[in-house]
Amino acid sequence: MLNEVFQVKKVVFSRAPVRICDIGGWTDTWFYPKGAIFNFCVDLYSYVRISENSSEKIRIISENLDLTTEIKNFRKIEYDGILDLLKAAVKRMEIKNGLNIFVRADAPPGCGTGTSASVAVALIAALAEYSQKYFVPHEIAKLAHKLETEELQMESGVQDQYAAAYGGINFMEIDYPSIKISNINIDNKRICELESQLILVYLSSRSSSKMHNAVIENYKKGNKETINAFEKIKNCAYEMKKAIKSNDIEEMGEIMNINWEAQKRLHPLMVNSIIEKTEIIAQKNGAIGFKCNGAGGGGSATILAGVGHEYKLKKKLIENGLTILPCKLRFKGVETWII
Repeated sequence: MLNEVFQVKKVVFSRAPVRICDIGGWTDTWFYPKGAIFNFCVDLYSYVRISENSSEKIRIISENLDLTTEIKNFRKIEYDGILDLLKAAVKRMEIKNGLNIFVRADAPPGCGTGTSASVAVALIAALAEYSQKYFVPHEIAKLAHKLETEELQMESGVQDQYAAAYGGINFMEIDYPSIKISNINIDNKRICELESQLILVYLSSRSSSKMHNAVIENYKKGNKETINAFEKIKNCAYEMKKAIKSNDIEEMGEIMNINWEAQKRLHPLMVNSIIEKTEIIAQKNGAIGFKCNGAGGGGSATILAGVGHEYKLKKKLIENGLTILPCKLRFKGVETWII
């Protein structure tokens, strides 16, 4: 019976979106356990393709990173720094058959949009489809988070996995690691407005581990400025939820600015010369909101342009050597299909 199933399932595909403009980011973590997040999912996808091979080995190929690793024994998976998150998914999903697993991502490496979590969510969903296991989005997100925190002993917030699994515009209340997620519905007029005025600009690749450690250390020491900044950031998520429901796009821009100013107070590593340059360009060319995505310190930024300033602002950013990434809102989460 199992062989018959594999004959039908020749190739399994999946994709999951990433999130931008994570208002409240940093408060979805173990060291700030009761936080809140507001974010937008966009159509920058992480893709997975699974096909059987004739061996007993599991090969994992990251197409855009040009990395390959091989699992020879399911029970003896070694984490060596090469595609470990994907190995962890194979282990937790108890995959024992010979497979070729191809992954790729639309977002550049180190973009700060939760791409690693998106890849993990897409892979878990694909492996579940392959194994004929039924997982709801919440289960996929929860397992994707455990890959980082339990299998790999890494620092990880919880918002990215749930955003990738559910898609849409989300408000999340955090009681780490538990999460209550509410999908925000808006009409087509507001969707068009946001898609016209939101600009996603790629700044540079960055690793957030050093900054994470520095901010955590400040918080553990009871640094007053850090604690106050966290409180301000969390409150911004609640305010953003109100603003989008009241159709006040100017207020949304102001909340982005307040969140970013509070985020910068977490640690000096939050800002560098590229970020400062981009923020100045945005302010001088009609932006009403600015926020670095994710931890900050590089990666990418979400800019909310004022009406009529969208084209000029994009042009100025490109003239200054920056890259504009697509960011149409994505209202579906992880998806799988078979060919």
